[in-house]
Formats: sequence, C-alpha cells, structure tokens
Amino acid sequence: MLVGAVDIYANHPVVFIGSTDPPELDWDDAPACSNGKHIVVRTRGQSALTRVSIWHGAMPVIGDVVFDGVLNVEGSRVCVADLENLTRWVNRTVVSGSQRVVVCVDDPDHASRVHVGFGLGDRSLALTAVARHPLPAVRVAPDGQLLRPNELGLILDGHDSPLARLAAAIKLLALPADDKPWPNRYCIGLVTEWLRGLASRISFAEAETLGQEIADRLRADDVSATDGIEDEAAWTLATHVVDRMGLR
Repeated sequence: MLVGAVDIYANHPVVFIGSTDPPELDWDDAPACSNGKHIVVRTRGQSALTRVSIWHGAMPVIGDVVFDGVLNVEGSRVCVADLENLTRWVNRTVVSGSQRVVVCVDDPDHASRVHVGFGLGDRSLALTAVARHPLPAVRVAPDGQLLRPNELGLILDGHDSPLARLAAAIKLLALPADDKPWPNRYCIGLVTEWLRGLASRISFAEAETLGQEIADRLRADDVSATDGIEDEAAWTLATHVVDRMGLR
C-alpha cells in the first residue's frame, strides 16, 4: 500500500533515496545505482516535478524495474532529496535495517514517476478490472493478500486511463463483502477525492454528488442482490460519471 509520496523539483536529473546523511557515492549513466546506503535514480530534472512514491507490502509495477537490491534503512527513516540537498522529504513508515527494495520508473533515464517498494516478494497479482481494460500488475509481499480498501487505493493510484480505473473501482465496490456493508462511506470518499483529481474545476461538493450517485447505483436491488455488477454496466456507469464532469 502507499505509505507516502512527494513531488520533488531538482536542478539536476537525479534524486537520492535512502539515508538522511549526505550521499557519498559515484554514479554512471545507469537508470539507477546504489552503495547500500542511498539509491540514485535518474529523472527528468528541471523539466518538471518528479513524483516519488513509497510503498510497503504492495506496489503497482509501472514501466521498468531499475533497482532490485538491498538498502540499509537507518532509524526507520527514508529520505528523498535532490543532489544539492535543497529539497528533502523524510518518511518514517518502514522498519530499520538492511532490506530488499524494488524501484521502478515510468521511463528509465528520464523518470517522472518513481515507485519505491519495501516488503515485497516476487509474486504479482492482477487488480480487479473490466474486460479489455487491464490495470498495471501489483507486486506484493511473499504472503501478502490485497484487502479490498488497499486494492481500491491501488486501482485509484493515478489518473491515466481514467475510465478503466473508475470502472474497475465500481466493479470492486459492487462485490459483496462479508465484514461490512459495501460500498461504505470511506471507500466512496476515496472515489470522490479521485474524481476531484480528474479536473481542477470540479469542487468537492460536485465530486461528492457524483460519488453518492455511484453509491446509490450500487445499492440498487439488481446489484446488491447479485454477485456484483457486469463489466459493461460498470463501464457504462463510469462513462456516465466522466461525461457528467464534461471530460469527454
């Protein structure tokens, strides 16, 4: 699951991930390299912000894996910084000690998105999706399972392929749940906030109305009395919501 993220602007086309100490390593033209204390990843530099996301136990596999090795985490802190240490961000949600870290990027040498995964194994799972519109696979922990709220968060991690992501979220929310009524306020809230990210002109109230419309549709008798919603119906509902936002 996502445990932290930061958009970083750097004067040089690299970011450093690891210890809060100043980096002491040489690097070549490889997309990523490490000395065990820091990982340096080549990015797009001054062109635009680079988003670095920290994951634990589950991480979407975007683009290419550029590093799969060991990093020594000190004091449970992982620092993301630029070369000159003018911008730095520290996350304290991982355990201390030497551990496996997997880094994948959307474009080696010119990364705009960097995913850093802790506590991962070699097993990948497919996210819930509608037919003909698959979502990125997810690398999980060796014995990991995706709980429904975590899977929903992974489905809504990004605004590329918005119809595919929204339809997948609707399909997941429509599945029966054993532990609590579904969909619930929390998960619809995740969808609401994701809708706000699709267009800056959409207010919270407008997005909340659309989220409630999805919830009302999923509580309808023809959905709640079955094993979920058909892919075509999920796609149609997602299309309706996006059209209501004036995005098509």
